[in-house]
Amino acid sequence: MKDIERAAKLFAEINELLISSGANTQRVKRNVDRISGALGYDCEVFYSHSAVIVTVIGKLTGEKETVVEMIPHHGVNFNAISDISILSWEVQEKKLTIDEIEQQVAAIKAKPHYNMYVMWFFVSVAGGALAYIFGGKESSYAEFGMSFAATLAGLAGRRVLQLRKFNVYICWAWAAFVSVCVISIFRKLIEYYTIDLEFRNALAASVLWLVPGVPLINGFIDMLTGSTVSGMAKLSHAAILVFMIGLGFYVALYLFGYGGL
Repeated sequence: MKDIERAAKLFAEINELLISSGANTQRVKRNVDRISGALGYDCEVFYSHSAVIVTVIGKLTGEKETVVEMIPHHGVNFNAISDISILSWEVQEKKLTIDEIEQQVAAIKAKPHYNMYVMWFFVSVAGGALAYIFGGKESSYAEFGMSFAATLAGLAGRRVLQLRKFNVYICWAWAAFVSVCVISIFRKLIEYYTIDLEFRNALAASVLWLVPGVPLINGFIDMLTGSTVSGMAKLSHAAILVFMIGLGFYVALYLFGYGGL
């Protein structure tokens, strides 16, 4: 394999890793430019939502190589983004070879993601805490518990569909549906036993964990920095996710009724 082909493949891999980990295109471009510049190449990239097109140009030889790299999924892994950023400065300052860069990128990709069950616990705690905060002085630990349980159930429900390779938008709608169903079951129990408990704050907080903050923020950043295609794609993706959250929310309320709301 020619050096420029190898470099193009490496830069495309770094682009894909950063974007699929939740980085905005401007940050991706800065990191890739540092690495490519230190290795003696210019790197031009076109970003879309599902792929990147990378063209590498040798500064001395003028050779060109173009690679298309698919982006199979969009998630959040800030550890990977931070590690690549650190690596880009090391390449510039320590003059790392392409072999060393490839080894480090492979090591970053091989690192385990956040522990799923620990993440579920703390996301559920956050959901419960939001319900408690929404209630102000009148809030109770019962609302915290309801929102905690609803968030945890929604996370588990979404995971079941993800393991079966369902469409991401269906997963989001199902997760919202499950979370609101849990709150609705608590509401029915409260009404049946005439317990003096509020549940509206828990209902409001039960789906907040689904709000697609990363694509919304990255979409706006991309639009403001001139990456219109990528920005519009991310904002459209986030808008559909928000719609599916609302759809799941509505269907659950429709099934259980609106009484007491």
